[in-house]
Amino acid sequence: MMNELDKISQLPRDVTDQILSRLPIKEAVRTSILSRKWRYKWSSIPQLVFDDQCTRAKHLGKTIDKVILLHTGPIQKFKLSHEEFSATSDIDHWILHLSRVLVKEIILEIWKGQCYKIPTSLFNCQDLIHLELYGCLVKIPSTFEGFKNLESLDLQHVELSPDGLEALISRCPLLKHLMLRNLERIKEINIEAGNLEWLTVEGAFQDVAFGVMNLLKWVTVGFSDDITNNCGPADAGSNKLHEVFRNLPKIQGLDLLNYSLKYLAIGNVPQTLPNELVHLKYLSSCIDFNSVEEISTVMCLIRSSPQLEHVGFQSRAENQQTTLIGTMADFWEDHQACCLEQVQVVSMDGISGSKPEQEMMKFLLASSPKLQTMTIRPNSTSGEGELLRELVRFRRASAQAEVTFLDPVDLED
Repeated sequence: MMNELDKISQLPRDVTDQILSRLPIKEAVRTSILSRKWRYKWSSIPQLVFDDQCTRAKHLGKTIDKVILLHTGPIQKFKLSHEEFSATSDIDHWILHLSRVLVKEIILEIWKGQCYKIPTSLFNCQDLIHLELYGCLVKIPSTFEGFKNLESLDLQHVELSPDGLEALISRCPLLKHLMLRNLERIKEINIEAGNLEWLTVEGAFQDVAFGVMNLLKWVTVGFSDDITNNCGPADAGSNKLHEVFRNLPKIQGLDLLNYSLKYLAIGNVPQTLPNELVHLKYLSSCIDFNSVEEISTVMCLIRSSPQLEHVGFQSRAENQQTTLIGTMADFWEDHQACCLEQVQVVSMDGISGSKPEQEMMKFLLASSPKLQTMTIRPNSTSGEGELLRELVRFRRASAQAEVTFLDPVDLED
């Protein structure tokens, strides 16, 4: 009778491992009381996750020690991410153990206290496929030859030198996904990774440069500071747009956050890029609609992207505009011949209903014969009716185009 009832104990080992891996580590360990057969089943689970659901921070160190001591078999994933846990020297021992068990994935997030100094033993984890660090101090050993199998690297609030960052990226030949956010001591970002497909770069840096990356599909860039206030006059003929995109011929998606568009507007903005972004289908940008420079920059990107399908804008209000708009009618008249053949979706967030914003909407509606949806999210309910009345009068190149209003932006989110 007991054998008939205890069918779960008869499941194959890989199946029970999968079941246990989906439980919080605390609950997985508790299965040891189910029966004698289950006493040590948890000890072979391949994924060890120690987070807020595991236990209180004051007990976390002892819990991890016990789990690692009793664990048998390979560890594919080790994750430490507890909001109340501060860095201790115990982490050194855990990473040393991981370097000996062919771990595939390490996620180490230190949310509280000082940055954790990564031990050299981490760089001996040669089977790593994914590495994610938050709140850490990294110094690349001189003997480090690279992570030959690493495909995904995520560094956030990490302190390391510019040379260290360059050495780390260049020694990961299979790297496909790279995320760099709020790196300490890094003011200039220089990235070249031949197999990279997804790239996110955000923070208080001042310049960015990309080497040849023919496989790169999606790029997100976010300058958190307005660096143009610290820049001198641009050199004659200089062009940030060309410098940034000349080595990214295959990108399909582009997100320009915060002040990124303003950065790209530095120098002489051309009508189109020398080399079209023929694969770009998605473009989203944070923009000051009162800036001729930023509007000219985004228009250059639009004109240089013949396969563009989705265009998105997030309005960014500035205390002062960089160039007086003057007669915007003349500006848009120069773009009347521009046709967005493939654009199907347009989204505009944080809209106040200003004249420059309306001119952009008017242009997009009149120049997009395949447009299906224009979604507008105002920054408040005031003026919404007047904006709607203006939109009704705008000519639409697409008979199927629908304009949808969403609830106003919640400024407290």
